[in-house]
Amino acid sequence: MLRLMRKHARAWFMQVLLGIIIIVFIFYFGSLRRQREAEALAIVKDTAISYLEFKKEYQNLLDHYRQHYKGTLTDEMLESLNIKQLALDNVINQAVLLAKAEEFNLDVSADEVRSTIFSYPAFQQNGVFDINLYHRMLRYNRLNPEDFEDMQRKVLIIGKLERLIKEATKVSDKEVYDIYRIQNETISVDFITISADTFKTRGNPSDTDLGNYLKEHGEDFRIPSKVQVKYMAFFGKDFAKSVEISEGEISDYYDYNKSDFLKSKDEPYPLTEVKDKIRAKVKFIKGMDKAAKAAKEANDIIYQEENFEEYGNQNKLTIKTTAFFSKDTLPEELSRIKDFDKHVFVLKENETASLLSDDQGFYIVKINKIEPSHIPDLKEARKEIQRSYINEERMRLCKETAEGIIDRLKKGENFEEIARQERLKVKNTGLFLPNPDIPGIGYSMDLAQELFLLSEKEPYPDKPFYINGSYVIVRFKGRGTLDLKDLESRKDILGKTLLRVKGEEQFRLWLDTTKDSMIKDGTLKIKADLNTL
Repeated sequence: MLRLMRKHARAWFMQVLLGIIIIVFIFYFGSLRRQREAEALAIVKDTAISYLEFKKEYQNLLDHYRQHYKGTLTDEMLESLNIKQLALDNVINQAVLLAKAEEFNLDVSADEVRSTIFSYPAFQQNGVFDINLYHRMLRYNRLNPEDFEDMQRKVLIIGKLERLIKEATKVSDKEVYDIYRIQNETISVDFITISADTFKTRGNPSDTDLGNYLKEHGEDFRIPSKVQVKYMAFFGKDFAKSVEISEGEISDYYDYNKSDFLKSKDEPYPLTEVKDKIRAKVKFIKGMDKAAKAAKEANDIIYQEENFEEYGNQNKLTIKTTAFFSKDTLPEELSRIKDFDKHVFVLKENETASLLSDDQGFYIVKINKIEPSHIPDLKEARKEIQRSYINEERMRLCKETAEGIIDRLKKGENFEEIARQERLKVKNTGLFLPNPDIPGIGYSMDLAQELFLLSEKEPYPDKPFYINGSYVIVRFKGRGTLDLKDLESRKDILGKTLLRVKGEEQFRLWLDTTKDSMIKDGTLKIKADLNTL
């Protein structure tokens, strides 16, 4: 049996079954289990939700996202997904839905459960349900038939409740038309662009102005911690000079690495033509081996005896001292070392890092001096502070001007006349389908959303938009003509799509409202503290 299961471990029906289980656990509000005797995280009517249920649901979600994102799932992404909250919501939602289904006398028969299971391709051979395959698949996934069938029963009950709620959803012809218009109607807008670079501040800011600005924005000018290091390098190329390479070693390397010396797709260069290249390559490899050995021996002694300079001088090794640098400004000769900053910036003065390396050699690095992170005084960073102060003043004037123009437009002044007075050029986008990449203006999600609200009656937005370093003011110009024949041909598909979307939203809203009502009347009690889970 074990041999058979290993044989089919990667078969298509295994993948299908796993997909079914994921759907059961994730998309129907979590895994469905027998109640366990444990401290309750929540109570839905008389049903207690245990920590064990939450923990299993959390692991199911975690496995799901790891499988979805493969090796790209980072700790930051995991934190943003808020999986703990999602897992708790899942198990609570499942319990609430089953409780409400019971109130509505919703149930499913044994025949309905069997029919659903029989229809799964994962349990079929040649299109026919296979009982042996069914039991084998369940055993492989550590499930017994009773638990799996109970799981399916609850999923079907929840499905019935979901359909009942969604059946109340309706879609009007106007809603279909509005969706089609949003997807297909082009728009044209006039616009003016106000650049902060055109504004000049009055005179130079005083020391008082700059000092106050530094107090308010000190963190913007914080100078990061910097270090100065001493290091000794053991380069493979230096040790390679004393290495002798035999003809046999060259021949062996060529035989094992012919794919590195291809003249065409399948034909390698003859050995005679690449011999010198191979000799240099093998010498370097052996030189790196010698460099590693020498560097490790030196590092062990220096670590034990704390005699970095003394060891270097005694062994006539070159000790180099860098200028001060931060994590973002590594010296070029050390920048190829993987995770250099993680190994070095955790050290104290006079401490030596563990042996470091790149593709050229090995390094023993000692912290010579440390300059702590600090906020500079006005004298130390006057130019940078003054530049930032002036730029902010220009941006403030630019914004005030743009907001003033919006106020004048709202009061009825003429768009072109204002532009002429302010020496601004009126431009036009031409007809385009509203999206964040706006012709002639640039990328703006905020403006793209505002475009849908503009019309002949309301031609101006309520505010200017900051895009690519300038403030932009737009005016509605006109709309393109819709293809009503195309609308008619797509009306049925759009209606069904909108109905599905509205149904999902209606179901979500009903569930949220139901939970709020149950919390108020005491039939839903949430005791869990996510910070302790």
